[in-house]
Amino acid sequence: MYSDVIIIGGGFAGTAAAITLARANRKIRLIDSGAPRNRFSKHAHGILGLDGAAPAELLQRGHAEVGKFGGTITQGSVEKLTRDSERGPWRAKLGGGEVFESRHVLVATGLTDKLPAVPGLSDLWGTRVFHCPYCHGYEVTGKKVALIGGANPPFTIRISKLLSTWTSALTFYPNGLELTDLDRAQLAGLGVKIVDADVTQVQADKATPTGVKVHSSAGEDTYEACFTGPDFLPNDALLRDAGCESTDGWSSVERGQTSVSRLWAAGNVVSSPDQVSQAMGSGAAVGIAIDQRMLDEDLAEL
Repeated sequence: MYSDVIIIGGGFAGTAAAITLARANRKIRLIDSGAPRNRFSKHAHGILGLDGAAPAELLQRGHAEVGKFGGTITQGSVEKLTRDSERGPWRAKLGGGEVFESRHVLVATGLTDKLPAVPGLSDLWGTRVFHCPYCHGYEVTGKKVALIGGANPPFTIRISKLLSTWTSALTFYPNGLELTDLDRAQLAGLGVKIVDADVTQVQADKATPTGVKVHSSAGEDTYEACFTGPDFLPNDALLRDAGCESTDGWSSVERGQTSVSRLWAAGNVVSSPDQVSQAMGSGAAVGIAIDQRMLDEDLAEL
């Protein structure tokens, strides 16, 4: 079962690439594990003309379009990528033992958000606890908001300042993160309250649809919304095993091309900030780049 391109990962980047390549009359196979990064979220924002749409519904529609344009979708997870030579076909082996071959491979397996080790936080992830101000900041404008630290210091400290753009009632629990004197001075200037106490638990405030109760060694307080800063862990084992070069822990790409020939990557697996709209754009752009590369390869053979 041979394809021009195998796309591993059926999230927004992978699906956009699949649609782009299928519309270019390339034979593509999209292999989807069914676990996109934003599967915990009921609504996605900042998508032109589709603000507030459910991510799962958008992906379902996207997958239908892949089939409409002649692409094939296979459910499963790729455990291994191999090939015998630089010009030989890639072989993608699934967990169930199936093997598919292709000329090029695009990895769009996203990332995993590792939350601070606070009881209750993961239970509310994507519904009452968020991380991206540009995705969910507008919805908490003017509200009483908590920010819980404990992971990813650079990102968490950055959004502790950034969130002040949306609310003047922000309480930041560093929860073990070290703040410099400059950080504290800037946060004070922005009106951010700092509570230097360990967070022991987070619970839903059932009186409101988005509220949370934050328990700490300083006591309990109730907020209308909550943010946290996760560690962003790229799901890039396939890229690393294939020998792709990396920079600062992330696989390096140029216009989607990795350091390994005919192996590409797009979306959160190589770019943690990508939102839905960015991931779709990235996937479409890399899909075009792959199609152009295949044309050049064919022309070279004439």
